[in-house]
Amino acid sequence: RGYAVQGKFAEAVSMYGCMRKEGITPVSFTFSALLKACGSVGDLNLGRQFHAQTFRLSGFCIVYVGNTMIDMYVKCDSIDCARKVFDEMPERDVISWTELIAAYARVGNMESAAELFESLPTKDMVAWTAMVTGFVQNVKPQEAIEYFNRMEKSGTRPDEVTIAGFISACAQLGASRFADRAVEIARKSGYSPSDHVVIGSALIDMYSKCGNVEEAVNVFESMNNKNVFSYSSMILGLAMHGRAQEALDLFHYMVSETAIKPNTVTFVGVLTACSHAGLVEQGRQIFASMHQTFGVDPTRD
Repeated sequence: RGYAVQGKFAEAVSMYGCMRKEGITPVSFTFSALLKACGSVGDLNLGRQFHAQTFRLSGFCIVYVGNTMIDMYVKCDSIDCARKVFDEMPERDVISWTELIAAYARVGNMESAAELFESLPTKDMVAWTAMVTGFVQNVKPQEAIEYFNRMEKSGTRPDEVTIAGFISACAQLGASRFADRAVEIARKSGYSPSDHVVIGSALIDMYSKCGNVEEAVNVFESMNNKNVFSYSSMILGLAMHGRAQEALDLFHYMVSETAIKPNTVTFVGVLTACSHAGLVEQGRQIFASMHQTFGVDPTRD
């Protein structure tokens, strides 16, 4: 188990082989660690072998072993096998359900995610969040807002990820009319935009996409802590609204005065600013610096 936890996959498998040769019967923790290791390296074939051995030696009597198996299949992009494990588990906990719901969302199958969610006996905050963020990831903002509203009515308190998902759904709709409600919900839940970077970054993105870049700037300036997402959203927002020089100034400040490293979205914003301002040579220099200076590989975007 120690090898698996440390990411030493080959050593973990070798140790397991030695155990079996010496006639030592593995316990559930052993299989859980090995399955987790298979998932971390995406080794589906070996994962299936451990699945078979787990079933033969211990079955699915322990929920966390089944959950680890679901996680392994999900990480190996074999969601049908994950569902089969889920269906065969005699007992499940909320992790069993939410792991599979999130997996369906990642592959764009929100119909199956919703079907599974509606069957969930007790819907906690993690399950609601999986649905809200799943719909946002699949650009279905109306459904995301609908599930957020249902969560509120159920009395379940959202966390900052749920609230950020709601805000992102508003951004996709271009519906800044929900902004005041989102801010109020965040503050009531103890997640003020100034102190919680996830909420602040989501609001910057929403206000920018809804055409209210001044409010985006206000949120950005009020934040006590900022990360690459905050800066990238603000840079892109300024660039999209014709404030190219401000976008470039903010980029140069970020890379020279903070320890924050730019990512792909940051460069999309900066290059958009250069394009809008006709700064061809500066754009070329920044594009060249993506990989040479910052180790960011250019994409088609």
